[in-house]
Amino acid sequence: MSHFAEYLPGRHGMRDATLVLRAALPGDVDGIARVARTRGDRLVGLEDRLSAWVRDDERVVVVACRAAETDRGVGDEVVGWSSASRMSGHDDAPDGWYVSSLTVDPAWRRRGAGDRLLAAVVAATSVRSPVLRSIVNATNLPSLDLHAAHAFVEEARGSSFAGITFLGGEGVLLRRQRDDHAAPPAPDVRDMLGA
Repeated sequence: MSHFAEYLPGRHGMRDATLVLRAALPGDVDGIARVARTRGDRLVGLEDRLSAWVRDDERVVVVACRAAETDRGVGDEVVGWSSASRMSGHDDAPDGWYVSSLTVDPAWRRRGAGDRLLAAVVAATSVRSPVLRSIVNATNLPSLDLHAAHAFVEEARGSSFAGITFLGGEGVLLRRQRDDHAAPPAPDVRDMLGA
C-alpha cells in the first residue's frame, strides 16, 4: 500500500467550502496524530512531539478542520495538517525554513485541504524568511505537483536530505523564493487564520 495519494493529474475533486483552516491548538494534538498515522507509520511518541510543536512560537502548525458532532456537542475534526520550522546543521540540506508533515486524511483528499494547508504555511513563513524549502519523496507525484503550483522549484535530488531517507530511494529538495516585488508578505499564521 502506498503512503501517498494516487497520482491522478487530470482528476480534481471539488473544493470543500466547509473546511476551516487555522493555527493548531493544544486540543488538536490527538486529531493531528490520527491524521499523521494515516500514512502507515507507527510514530512512537508522536503526541508528545506534537504537543510541544503546537506550543512552540518558533514553529508553524496549521490544521484543516471540519465541524463534527461529538458526544460533547459540535467541535472541529482535524482532517489535515502541516507545519514548518527552521532546520540547521545538516551537511546535505541548507539551513532555513522547511515545510513538513503536509498530510490530509485519505477520506478528505481532493477537496482542497492540501492546497490550502500549503498556502497557509507559505504565507506564515514568508514573514520569517524569503526562502522556504520542502523535502518530498520523488515517488510522491501529487505532492510534487502541489508544491509546483505554489512556486516551489527543484533544487536537488538525493538519497537523503537532513537525515531523511526515502521509500524508493530518492528525495527531492524543493525551494520557494518569496517574490519581494509582489504583494507585501502575509501576516503571521495566527493572525491570518484568526487564532
